[in-house]
Amino acid sequence: MFNTENWQDYRGKGEGVLIHLDSTKLHELPVRDPLDAEGNPVLEPNYETKTYGFMQCVNAKTLLSTFRNRRRYLLFGTRYQGKLEAYLGRFLVIGYMRLDKSLEVRKRYSHRWVEQPAGSKSPEWLEMEQCYAFYSEDMNFYAPEDAYELSEAIMKDWGYKGKITKQMKLTFPEDRLQQILAHFHGKVSCNEKYLEALKEVAADLEANRAKEQQVQNQPEW
Repeated sequence: MFNTENWQDYRGKGEGVLIHLDSTKLHELPVRDPLDAEGNPVLEPNYETKTYGFMQCVNAKTLLSTFRNRRRYLLFGTRYQGKLEAYLGRFLVIGYMRLDKSLEVRKRYSHRWVEQPAGSKSPEWLEMEQCYAFYSEDMNFYAPEDAYELSEAIMKDWGYKGKITKQMKLTFPEDRLQQILAHFHGKVSCNEKYLEALKEVAADLEANRAKEQQVQNQPEW
């Protein structure tokens, strides 16, 4: 059970913020990649604790804006690149997080920053006076077939132009948020399956790393 003793109750209005995720190629479920492009661990969104922004400093400015504007939901979207060919390249909202508690975490980030090697890239929160993480009692993730697709047609109907990119900071008003949330009503969340899939992906990465190491250690004749 995750301890939220020092967290503050949070009440937001009916708006949702889209969070872009990089999901794995190694599974049918679009779980987070265990490692980023530099080989560093990826812990957000944290399925295990139902938090976002607590285990790692991610999207600090977006989370601060979410807190200050009292927005109620984070929506997690990804351009699917997993093992199901029918969904490849499609932008899917694969889950959501109702924001129930918040925690100011800049001091937590600062302590960890001191431990980073010299020359590490400065994070965006370093120039910020406040940083926030969120905890949810209603955080759910879904299989691709149950996800909500943000297609170009829908985006055009909502007044947006072109494909969704990571540079787009999308906030959905209550009517569009409710349209997305209503899609998930009656669908079965895959929270436990996401945790299992994450372990499988991590094991596959470790096995691939071991094979690569073995090849590198082969003597040249």
